[in-house]
Amino acid sequence: MSNGSAIRSVMLFAVLLAPLTHALAENMQWVTTDRTDRRTCPSTKCGVAGHLMFREGADVLETKNGWSRITKAYSASCEGGKSEYVKEGNSACTSANGIQNGKFAEWVQNGDLSPNRPEDPRQGATGDYSLVSGSDDFRLYKDQFAKAARQLINDGTCTEGDFKEMGGWMASTNRGKGMYFTYCGGMTLSNKVYLDSNSGKVNR
Repeated sequence: MSNGSAIRSVMLFAVLLAPLTHALAENMQWVTTDRTDRRTCPSTKCGVAGHLMFREGADVLETKNGWSRITKAYSASCEGGKSEYVKEGNSACTSANGIQNGKFAEWVQNGDLSPNRPEDPRQGATGDYSLVSGSDDFRLYKDQFAKAARQLINDGTCTEGDFKEMGGWMASTNRGKGMYFTYCGGMTLSNKVYLDSNSGKVNR
């Protein structure tokens, strides 16, 4: 192939790719609520496969009745008629739950999304707030997170380095709403420290 032909081929590829790239950018939506459920079908009666957090982005592939599909269909990992990927609610491997031929796609409510990404509440964080600025739900509990971090550092349970490494507090999926955890001194279960954001209490 001559240099001229090669250049024309590259230019043609760029022209063909441009609309696709533009379309993908246009389809990107951002979470505007504290978190939104990723469900197995476009209904609140369907199972929850996980969550998207505030300011997380998702590529919207389809919209239907106030819902957006954000993934292609993938294996539901059905065992005994139930999906191992459903974390909350209906886990039945049925078409009514959005699971067909052992697969489902994820849906989120349109009302929790926006084409404009919200401002980052972590921007400009200083002092103890900067130690926990990577926490889940930072904008909601930044005061509790920073106070608990300082308490753990002062009593020798954690170091500033621990919080810098972890980024802060992560939402606990098995201890219920308002519970968060971090690791201090290692990444084993014995190094796990929990925080109740409602009471401010920390424990192992």
